[in-house]
Amino acid sequence: MPQIWWLIRKEVIVIILLSLDASISSTGYAIFDEDKLIKYGKIVTKKDKFKTEDLRLNYICNEIEQLIIEYEIGELVCEDQFTSVNSKTILILRKLIGGIMRTANRFDINVHYYLPNQWRKILDINKGTSNDKKKKCYDYLIKNNIIDFEFIPKNKDKNDDICDAIGIGLAYLKEKQYIN
Repeated sequence: MPQIWWLIRKEVIVIILLSLDASISSTGYAIFDEDKLIKYGKIVTKKDKFKTEDLRLNYICNEIEQLIIEYEIGELVCEDQFTSVNSKTILILRKLIGGIMRTANRFDINVHYYLPNQWRKILDINKGTSNDKKKKCYDYLIKNNIIDFEFIPKNKDKNDDICDAIGIGLAYLKEKQYIN
């Protein structure tokens, strides 16, 4: 009688995650290969460089599309915006979130959303004022040896958008149990 060998193949699922802190002026992004941060940066737009707001939003989505293609993104997580007193700002951000969703959808990428207090709660950095929370995110990233750059919360070189994008991605990975 011939022997039958069964090959049991365990598939390893590799996630390439794009994490976004969406903003019309400076969208922070972070890319993770499984649990490793492999790239981060920001997409900066200046109002006076674009004829219309829609062209500005399209530019951001085109840059995100290039990241999706270059890094073969499989999942996307984005900060969902809380409502504020400035309805014009909320409308612009909602248009941007819609553009991001549409860009991801074109590549069959699932989009996940976190409100600011949700992802910060997962990382246990949800106490204090808005500025305190930005600094706490930075401190969390430094303490866990995720980044090694200086925190710049204001001016043209500000990088709190990048810190938040990294934090959003880490919260997603932690919640999905890709990391501890």
